[in-house]
Amino acid sequence: MAYFSTRLRDIYFAITTLIFSQIFYVIIFTWTSVTGGENGLIFTRPHFSIPFIYDVRFTSTIMHWFVLAVVTASYLVLRRVTQSPFGMVLQSIRENEGRTRAIGYAVERYKIVSVMLSGLFAGLAGVLYAVQNEFAAPDFVYFITSGDTVIFNVMGGIGTLVGPIVGAGFFQLLRELMARIFGDQFPYLIPLGFIFIAMIIFLPQGLLGFARRWLNR
Repeated sequence: MAYFSTRLRDIYFAITTLIFSQIFYVIIFTWTSVTGGENGLIFTRPHFSIPFIYDVRFTSTIMHWFVLAVVTASYLVLRRVTQSPFGMVLQSIRENEGRTRAIGYAVERYKIVSVMLSGLFAGLAGVLYAVQNEFAAPDFVYFITSGDTVIFNVMGGIGTLVGPIVGAGFFQLLRELMARIFGDQFPYLIPLGFIFIAMIIFLPQGLLGFARRWLNR
């Protein structure tokens, strides 16, 4: 997937990734003997264990702390990657791909590795979500889930590590607030869509960018 997707740019790259997600969605949806199809997979949380040292079942409290630890570790790893020479090359590709290629970097290889890293951490998030809910469904790879991730990034601030976390928290807060005020059946995506459009127009750098500008006054 990374090999074919990185051969394209801009909207064509996005379309290609969506096509691959739909292919996997159809495979998961139809391969019922392995994936459970439309019904998904129901399982119990595994034990959190360190061989011969520690063994305990994942309760809700332990699960929350475990997720926090994994998210923190992932953030630190990604922060180190972005500040490494590899990360600097990726930033150079983002700013000017042609010039980066001209000075001798194998741009396609860097892009393939970056897509693979993105898939790795996205898959890790999916595993944590499934273990938390003790359920895995085909909807996890549906394009709407990918759309939510894009919304989180845009709301929080594209090009940052903290931005998607802020955007996800803001999105979930708004959804929960609307559900409490108007009920669970309220079509919250409609007002959220207007808020999303307004943020693209008036806050193109997201909430994090707006906060930085306000603090630097």
